[in-house]
Amino acid sequence: MSPLQYSIFSGAKTSGGVVSYPSDTVYEEVAFIADRFHWAQNDIFNLEPKTRQRWVTEINKINEKLI
Repeated sequence: MSPLQYSIFSGAKTSGGVVSYPSDTVYEEVAFIADRFHWAQNDIFNLEPKTRQRWVTEINKINEKLI
């Protein structure tokens, strides 16, 4: 599993009973999707986290097939 996949699938961090999504992970996901598909940054940021994660997974599948 790639480091990006590991950080994504490790899940959200909790603090004080409130679930938060690590900002570093969001930026990694946005950069990864933007690099591969050339989508606009704001469009990717506006995706739901689970949708963004799904796109990262699908892009990883494409990359593995190309190797």
